[in-house]
Amino acid sequence: MEKAVSNYDLQVDIAKGIFLKYDQQLLIRKFSLAADQQFIYLNYINTPCRISRKDGGVEEYIENRWQECRSFGTVMTVYDLLCYHQGDTVPALSGQWCAVGAFVVTGVTDTETFTKKYAAVFDGHAEELKSTCEKMGGIIQPKMAGADVTCRIPITPFFPVLLQFWAGDEEFPPKLMLLWDRNTDRFLHFETTFYLQGDLLERLKCHVTDLLKGDINWKKYGIQEGSDE
Repeated sequence: MEKAVSNYDLQVDIAKGIFLKYDQQLLIRKFSLAADQQFIYLNYINTPCRISRKDGGVEEYIENRWQECRSFGTVMTVYDLLCYHQGDTVPALSGQWCAVGAFVVTGVTDTETFTKKYAAVFDGHAEELKSTCEKMGGIIQPKMAGADVTCRIPITPFFPVLLQFWAGDEEFPPKLMLLWDRNTDRFLHFETTFYLQGDLLERLKCHVTDLLKGDINWKKYGIQEGSDE
């Protein structure tokens, strides 16, 4: 009996075909990517990735070997960051941070409901969160708005986000927030910000949880142990 294919898997396969329609040489030049005849390479949240130039499949270097990535959030974010902008050069970052709601023309965007479960995981573990962010290539920033953790995390070498975390106390629950460069809408579709947010926070949760258990294996995530890049 054949295993049912999920809608997410179908969308990933469709996206692979769409990626192959893009000018790969342009993408390589535009984003200064390493490449050979078979693959295009880039770092995604400090994990080595490569895209097949033949079938568009995305692979991650995990546990010392290349493995196919079927994560909908990862694959769709990688494709969008490379293909959304139509110019010949990388769009400029503004250097100014804003909430994702700034990119919505109408309506209200509530991301706090989604981030609550992650804030609860990190509550009481700000130092572990800091350490994990740095391991994932993040750079701790000066304190902003009273946050216990403020970290600039490169999703790719050309696109960062800003993570802020406030520990809970007697009056307020813990809070987690992602801020985006004001030019984010030049890099990816609005809906992709939610794929990226979920992917990043899920990776952080897994790393911090393993760290608290005392059995963290950075190679499991494609991050070399002892590296703070």
